Amino acid sequence: MIDSVFQLLFRHEAPISEKQIAMFHGYTKTRDLEMLQGILKTDHRFHSCRDNLWQCAPLSELIPDDKISEIDFIITDIESTGSLRGTDRIIDLAAVKIRNGQEIGRFESLVNPQKEISDQIVRLTGITNEAVSTAPTIEEILPKFIEFVDKGIFVAHNSLFDYHFINAEIRRLQLPELESRMEICTFRLAKKLLPDVRARGVSGLAEYYNYTLENRHRAMPDVLATKYYFEQFLEELGKQDIHNLHQLVLFQKEIITKKKIKKKIKSFLRKKAHFASSKGKRGSYEHK
Repeated sequence: MIDSVFQLLFRHEAPISEKQIAMFHGYTKTRDLEMLQGILKTDHRFHSCRDNLWQCAPLSELIPDDKISEIDFIITDIESTGSLRGTDRIIDLAAVKIRNGQEIGRFESLVNPQKEISDQIVRLTGITNEAVSTAPTIEEILPKFIEFVDKGIFVAHNSLFDYHFINAEIRRLQLPELESRMEICTFRLAKKLLPDVRARGVSGLAEYYNYTLENRHRAMPDVLATKYYFEQFLEELGKQDIHNLHQLVLFQKEIITKKKIKKKIKSFLRKKAHFASSKGKRGSYEHK
């Protein structure tokens, strides 16, 4: 929840009410609403303003505005048993640390998810239940990954999936949060820098850049591909006089407009009314 709330407040750029935040995300249960209240009141990234409205803290309070050439970027990829945070588990975790175009560290491990890997995931990744049976568990791996990341900036392709999934596991295991609370997404950068390229996934960009992509859907090969794309993007951004972290974050930022919020809330209310109507009809049939 906390990552989704941050994304909304950071990308909306205007005060928004607690009720609107709840409806935007479809929070209706008392437990979820209480959790939302707690998050807004205790997370330093969220500021209360007039009339019970909330907004994100300015970027200067979120991350330092370091020069891109001086930053450790942690290019990361995971493979998992599925996409449900808190339920599915990581089975492959890899990362490369770069600074000023130089690789300065690698992290890679299969992870025993302590649950069955479905045939679909086995076909997609090539990672079998036998392959992870002797691998370390996430309880063993994640503290080492957090140490590896240190103060670096998290980078991934479709970063919100990897970043939120890893954060969910960190919270589930009650481990220290990643030092940096901001991520860089090479998919979002591709949308801005390569507007005419329709296929912007890892495979699509490999074709565009004529990059040889081996063993697709394993974490380290995807990391190395993402590293290559990221380096191309940073070179192009340098030509556009983007040299600092704040500039990079703002460049990739996708604004959530007031119109989009209203549209999503309207959809939420429509589904809620439909559910209530369906429930009422079922009740009337049961009493006939």
